[in-house]
Amino acid sequence: MTKNRPVPDVAVVSAVEDAVAERALRDFLKAAGVPLVDDSADVLVVLISEHAVDDPEWQARVEHHRGARLVPVRIDGIRSSRAPAHLRPLNWVALDPASPVTAFGTMLAAILSDPEHVRQLRNLRAEAEAWLRTDRSVHSLINDHGRASEAHRLLATLKEDNYIDTGGVVSDFVEGSYRHTRKARTRQRWRRGAGTVVVVVMAFIVALTVPRILRVKGTDFNALVTYGDPASAREMPEWSSLQSASLLVRGNAQQQAQARQTLASLLSVPWSLNGPVVALDQDDHGAFDGLALLPDDQHAAVLARSEPGGTHSLGLYDIRKGEVLWQVRLGQGYADISASADGRTVLAVGKKGTAVIDLRTRKIRRLDHVEGGFAELHVTKDGHAVVGRAHQLVVGSLIKGDFRTVGDGYETLLSLEATSDGGARALVTVSPGRYRLLDALTGKVLADAKTKAPLIHAGAVAPDRVQAVFAGADRQLWELRPGRPPAPTGIAVPERTTTMALLDEGRVVVGGQDQRARVLRLADGGELGVVCRDVPRLERLLPSPFGDLIGCWGPFNLTLWRGPAGPRGVGATDSLHTETTSAVSVARATVSVRGDGGAVVVEPSWRSAFRMRLFATDVVATAVSKDGSQLVAAADSGDIAVVSLRMSDDQPRVMARWRIPGGGPARAVGWSGEAPLVRGPGSEVWEAPGCPGCTTDEGLIARLKERLYGCWTQRQLHEVDDDTRRALGVTECRPLPEPVEG
Repeated sequence: MTKNRPVPDVAVVSAVEDAVAERALRDFLKAAGVPLVDDSADVLVVLISEHAVDDPEWQARVEHHRGARLVPVRIDGIRSSRAPAHLRPLNWVALDPASPVTAFGTMLAAILSDPEHVRQLRNLRAEAEAWLRTDRSVHSLINDHGRASEAHRLLATLKEDNYIDTGGVVSDFVEGSYRHTRKARTRQRWRRGAGTVVVVVMAFIVALTVPRILRVKGTDFNALVTYGDPASAREMPEWSSLQSASLLVRGNAQQQAQARQTLASLLSVPWSLNGPVVALDQDDHGAFDGLALLPDDQHAAVLARSEPGGTHSLGLYDIRKGEVLWQVRLGQGYADISASADGRTVLAVGKKGTAVIDLRTRKIRRLDHVEGGFAELHVTKDGHAVVGRAHQLVVGSLIKGDFRTVGDGYETLLSLEATSDGGARALVTVSPGRYRLLDALTGKVLADAKTKAPLIHAGAVAPDRVQAVFAGADRQLWELRPGRPPAPTGIAVPERTTTMALLDEGRVVVGGQDQRARVLRLADGGELGVVCRDVPRLERLLPSPFGDLIGCWGPFNLTLWRGPAGPRGVGATDSLHTETTSAVSVARATVSVRGDGGAVVVEPSWRSAFRMRLFATDVVATAVSKDGSQLVAAADSGDIAVVSLRMSDDQPRVMARWRIPGGGPARAVGWSGEAPLVRGPGSEVWEAPGCPGCTTDEGLIARLKERLYGCWTQRQLHEVDDDTRRALGVTECRPLPEPVEG
């Protein structure tokens, strides 16, 4: 067990007939210092016996702890096929009544094991089963040797534990990936000597600096920025950049140099736009129960609930400022909100009635329609209100105020979305494994699928086409369209997936309470990026019907992100280069670049030539930006690097590293204004991550100011001086305004 990892809270579930075994186990765990709880457990030890599997109360208690890490324990000779489905994939601990201590020790090892290992194994199992669906295609193997090696080491480590199965298809998948990538790596090993030296040197530097960071008391993130810890910085890019800016403004020369590198690299990665803050300290109480993104892309309506009392108010949130500008009081018991296509009105439904709020006048028009239970709401472009109840669709008119049920009932509502064609569609299940894609305005069945009962209950409706996706029993994503049989996509879906969303242009977001929300391409499974990184225990994704904004909803916070884009078209002024040499002349200054193995040799007119090693494999294409300040280069491995050729201290720096989603080599690179472009194996052109204007300290500060959204708490700004706050326009969060009568 890692020294700094907290001991998890553990719950134990057993049948009444197994109470003696449960008491013995509890005594053992208490003596070992393991905290035992009845609710909100991190780990659930499930005692399984013939009595237990037929006991409804035992089944309900197991289901109540769904989401905790599982340690199944066999009391008698019961077969695993009789247990709940989500317990079967795990290897069980066998309890011998004559010698329980041995089993208890194994349980303790399982409880204290690294949860990250368990999550990694689950994800590998999902990928392996998707690999099987492609007839073990080599293209579905892990194509990165570093990741394949990590998976290989993970299986070797877990094979020493006997509470989880690492054999079968997972072992075949990992071994095949490891052999496949090792062959490619062997062919290129002679080219990687210099890269290995760099890695060893960096490891030595980290070994020296990390203990210095850990000795700093509290949360001194200036230390992380000063010593350039990239992993921590990329987990908190907004905050790390804020600290870097502070060092750039008032630090010494060494700190400023490190701050430039940190800012240049972080300003090229996706960031959160933050979100509304309801509680500034422990005395504040309340929550947000609804979010409606508006078509201007700058504002959102929020449904705020005050505590005690549970009174709901409708507020207008400024995304850039991070401030709720005003609130109007609605009353108690509202369930959800949705905005009209013109962004002028917001509809709210609940058990006390329906309210139509005019955002310009802040006046409320009340309708008699009542929604007493679960309700998900969407307003179509044509002004219809569509309500997804737990088991029934309802459609209403905002003008007449009349509502009616449509279509047949269903078992579960997986997704409901207003669509770009002016309608709305829903994905529902009518029984385990039986899916239907519905026209939500009429209840008409557009497509259906009958599959095996899944372990993961999640799906999504596309906003721009008649299409839906769902997680199949084989733990991969399946596609549902009218007139076609349901088809597997080959995209693995980890077991703990709880939510997904379809964006336009064939992009899907898949996330869960203990895994990152990844944005993928349905066409090839290529990963476009990660969103919702700042939301622990992600519960729900709320894609905007008007653009690329995504609401990320968790039990502790609500934040906004922009969905990463797919490939783009080539503009008339864009230029792409397939050569390893490039040059540009600007205002009597010239810069030329040529490839030299995995390095580039840069010859600027304002200083002596220099050589930068960028890749472990050969450079195949380079392009200098039109102002001569930046360079984009590609290697035959498909790796891309974007370089700032000069900064305020006249030092070149790598600002971004990237690969084309889905893999494959780069054929050409170029520029569209300040945006680096890359063309892949086909005709698709991608915009690589970059940092426009990040060649001077002033440019870094200006770019950072542009990227910073929302407000900040006093705790977050504790280490930020007044000069930096003024330079960046950073403001502290303010309490929500008092609601007024509408």
